[in-house]
Amino acid sequence: MPVPVIVLNFGHSVLRSLEDYTNAASEIYRHYRQGQNVVAVTSAQGDQSDVLLAEARRIGPEGQAKNLPELIQLGERRSAALLALALERIGAPAFVRQARDLGLTAKGSSTEAELTGLDAEQLNQDLKDHDIVVMPGYVAIGEKDRTVLLGQGGADLTALFVADQIKAPALLLKDVDGVYARDPKQSGDSPERYSEISWDDMAKVAAPLVEPKALGFAKKHKQSFRIGRPGIPLYTTIGPKTGPLSDAPKFKKLRVAMMGCGVVGGGVFRRMKASPDKFEMVKIMVRDIEKYIDQGYKPEMMTTEFEDLVAAKPDIFIDVSNGIEPALTHTRAMIEAGVHVVSANKQAIAKGGRDLLERAEQNNLQLLFSAAAGGGMPVLEMCKREKGRITRVQALLNGTTNFMLGEISKGRSYEDALADAQEKGFAEADPSSDVNGADAGAKILLVALLGFDEEITIDDIHRDSIENFNPTEPPKGAIKRIATAWKDKNGFSSSLDLKDLSLNNFLAQAEGEEAHAVFDFDDGDQYRIRGKGAGRWPTTESVMADLFDISALDL
Repeated sequence: MPVPVIVLNFGHSVLRSLEDYTNAASEIYRHYRQGQNVVAVTSAQGDQSDVLLAEARRIGPEGQAKNLPELIQLGERRSAALLALALERIGAPAFVRQARDLGLTAKGSSTEAELTGLDAEQLNQDLKDHDIVVMPGYVAIGEKDRTVLLGQGGADLTALFVADQIKAPALLLKDVDGVYARDPKQSGDSPERYSEISWDDMAKVAAPLVEPKALGFAKKHKQSFRIGRPGIPLYTTIGPKTGPLSDAPKFKKLRVAMMGCGVVGGGVFRRMKASPDKFEMVKIMVRDIEKYIDQGYKPEMMTTEFEDLVAAKPDIFIDVSNGIEPALTHTRAMIEAGVHVVSANKQAIAKGGRDLLERAEQNNLQLLFSAAAGGGMPVLEMCKREKGRITRVQALLNGTTNFMLGEISKGRSYEDALADAQEKGFAEADPSSDVNGADAGAKILLVALLGFDEEITIDDIHRDSIENFNPTEPPKGAIKRIATAWKDKNGFSSSLDLKDLSLNNFLAQAEGEEAHAVFDFDDGDQYRIRGKGAGRWPTTESVMADLFDISALDL
């Protein structure tokens, strides 16, 4: 079964600053973890095109300049590269492709060209190889192999054209969460909103949102598409008919309390500050308040007592601490208090197991723990989504050891590889849970629970340690420690094994802290996912994705 694909376009109104690329990357990651491969089409950042055009006017010839597209395209190409870098930071796979690479062709004027073709086979192959492809909009290859521009609204047009060519849905992301009866940014009462609107009515009601060229293309090809805003799963569909108006949605700012504020917790705190309309951090529990006050945290926000977290009346409790206790007890208490839970603590969640999930369900609450396994690779989302048809999961579930084994395979000693992993922030000062397999073992427990509905203990898993691993000869392929969980006629089994894999093996192709996973299904189908399995920002992104999922419940 082919992996579903979605085409996302990020307009210049949502790419106004460098910080906006982080939000755009998060939007892409949310679709990726839902099981979709993504083509991301970028506009130039903010007024970048206007700045480049002004430079051209200062130094170029009067009238139409044949080489103008070569300068203007730099804005879109820069934007695509920045978005790919933002994706790389959070551990999501990303590959930048240019118009020439993808055979995106056009004819006509050098600044108002019309799209004529796309190498859909190449794009689909890129999606198969990389999962996420980022490409600049507004730019194509014209006659005589020269760069041409697509005119006003060219990035929207690129996204719609690409979506039409590969038969995928398109979502155009703007600075509003849909189409309104009037501009929602104007003062006065909130205007009513369309859940669906026809191409013709769209041109009358909200023409500035989508330029006539792009809207005309969609109407001509009977193509429905959606308009929305990053971070909000609320859209208006533009297509053949107009539906009734409804009241504008009211967004609730969610109160958040957090236990732990280390590498990941600090990242979560920074990310939440960038979304003040959605989240408010009301209390953080740490061991040493003075340490965090010295780092600039407000004293009134910090506490050493769990009772203060409860008293802050949060909507969501985030656990980014380590160890089973007191995290497990506090998680249970928050659930009983009617608080949603987002956890990165795989040890506590694995120990709590099915009991925690049932407690949350009984209280009609969300217990989400994407960050507890996989980092930027959404392995647990796949387990939840495909539960019941999974027969085998093979995965690299510890990015730290994957990094170390890669370094050891290059000839470095165990001690040097460990020191490097610690310096890069992949390994803790006490690396024992990483190297002896306890960390990956806890993640196998979560895979077993969510993917197979099996509750096992860490002692049920055969685990190979890599402590003091110094092979006497180079590997034939790539040495990896593979976490495997499977179910057959003999029942459920699991293991954590050191293997020398062929370089053609998908799991062997994960480099450094990257993680790969392969899912086999009962119908013979197979699905592969990838991402970074260790590091501050991949884990932070998984926490944030869970937060956004909970915030979406109020829409």
